[in-house]
Amino acid sequence: MDGGPSFTAETMALQRAFESHLPSQRRLFTDPFADAFLRPALRMLAAMSGVPVVRPLAVALYDAIGGRGPRPSAIVRTKMIDDALSEALSSHEQCVILGAGYDTRPYRLTAMSGRRVFEVDHPTTQATKRAVVERLGIGLDNVTYVAVDFERDDLAGKLVEAGLDRDTRTVFVWEGVTQYLTEEAVDSTLEVIHGLAGLGGVLIVTYVDRRALTEPNPFPEAHRWVRAVARVGEPWIFGLLPQEAPHFFAARGLHLQRDSSTLDGSRHWMSDRTRRHWGSELYRVAIARISDTRAV
Repeated sequence: MDGGPSFTAETMALQRAFESHLPSQRRLFTDPFADAFLRPALRMLAAMSGVPVVRPLAVALYDAIGGRGPRPSAIVRTKMIDDALSEALSSHEQCVILGAGYDTRPYRLTAMSGRRVFEVDHPTTQATKRAVVERLGIGLDNVTYVAVDFERDDLAGKLVEAGLDRDTRTVFVWEGVTQYLTEEAVDSTLEVIHGLAGLGGVLIVTYVDRRALTEPNPFPEAHRWVRAVARVGEPWIFGLLPQEAPHFFAARGLHLQRDSSTLDGSRHWMSDRTRRHWGSELYRVAIARISDTRAV
């Protein structure tokens, strides 16, 4: 990925905006800030999705470009992570959001109020995000921004320097990132997470089913989806087989507690919507317990 603001960060904001413009009784969540992160044309598309007679056209226009899978998967994964994070923060005191992009959870989830939050991202994307937060006047004293060039900087050192307390139980959120990294980069980040969670903690992480990266594959939506992200310069290069995930995480000091696809989440939350609005089986959300590294 290049050094500019992340394209995927903006498309995630657009997908959250689509959901937030639904009638209140139908939406899975509300992100009142998502529209502010969109360029004018995308902001107009999001606004169109809030008009009942125009919404099908607005959503169809987006899906015609992105294909089936990305939009509903993004919506369901947001809900899955919102709930998992809120649950984990009932017993954890601080949170680290890795590759935060235009994540707005610190500003919209009540579970995050009163918790120390560290948002980590590339300096360029983070500068864009901070400018929007400042313009909206929603900055919070409990949020610390940590600008990190993941290819050059010491992630652990930057977080500790920013005030992360290694003696506090921590929730790490790593959403929408692993598929863009090499296995070595995933390994090194997991090693940092494990090392920072001195008293243990929780990791909420997304990954893609490795079969989506090969041809042929069992996911009808995969070919178009994989080509689309590659076309904008952010190709998928890493994935896991779900049946291998428990061993993969255990070998790195992480004990898998839950691992569900966005299709699973759709069955749970979106039974009132047609299947074309359901998430994909290839996109997964895993929740792992981080071992207490100081336990004897």
